[in-house]
Amino acid sequence: MSLATRKREHVSPEAWCQLIGRRCGLTFRDAQIPAVLQYVNGQIQASGAVDERGYYELLSAEPDGGPEWTALVEHLLNHETSFFRHPPSFEAVGKHILPELREGRGRGSRLNFLSAGCATGQEAYSLAMVAMDEDDLGNFTVWGADISRQAIDVARRGRYGPRAIAGVPSAYRTRFVRTIENNSPTPNYEIAEELRRRVRFSTANLIAQGGVNLNYDIIFCHNVLIYMAPPAVSQVVALLAARLSLGGYLMLGPGENPVERPTALEPITAGGVRMLRRRSAAPAEVRS
Repeated sequence: MSLATRKREHVSPEAWCQLIGRRCGLTFRDAQIPAVLQYVNGQIQASGAVDERGYYELLSAEPDGGPEWTALVEHLLNHETSFFRHPPSFEAVGKHILPELREGRGRGSRLNFLSAGCATGQEAYSLAMVAMDEDDLGNFTVWGADISRQAIDVARRGRYGPRAIAGVPSAYRTRFVRTIENNSPTPNYEIAEELRRRVRFSTANLIAQGGVNLNYDIIFCHNVLIYMAPPAVSQVVALLAARLSLGGYLMLGPGENPVERPTALEPITAGGVRMLRRRSAAPAEVRS
């Protein structure tokens, strides 16, 4: 039987959504599913798969970071972010958390901060700007992690257009942003080398735990969980809790309130912002 007359094997929309959910945690509204299937159908021939079932099996067998998974993830992700998104969270870091960490850890200690799901890097650079403002904070590094290679490439370059830079408060803009000199009528900007030395970026799939392998004193995970199904949310929160240093803070986005959270995390309110602090060494247990 020729390929032209062979019956094509289809995969149900539910199966596609389950596969994507297992691998990277994403969940989709009903209205989004046709766009996912349209992309899948467009990739079947390009990938060399015989039919939809063949492409499904190819993706199932391919490890994270493979070419087909990378292309699919880039197509599905929302890279929306901005500098100092939700300013009260950054104010809480500067006014409450950093002084507490400096006092508790000591001036000679090294601090690590994580921007999980950092997209194109604005959140990580914002966190670094706030940390640079803290006197005698000591040695610190901000780590940015995201599943999108394209977004991480943008973050590493640290170059942004005027609309993005408009979100940086003027005092920080003067200190940490430089105008790129070129012949373009629209100015572009880059993050100052002084700040970029403090920030490191890597690709990471939070579901697979890749790239999240240090103990962090602050973890920002803003507007990441809203794209995930409840089981994936619990999995990611447990992972991040396990990577918090004792006394470390997990900062979630407004309205992100996991149904389950590790018992090691206690809710704290500072500056009107609700966050979670690790208080014990037993993050594996969860409670509603």
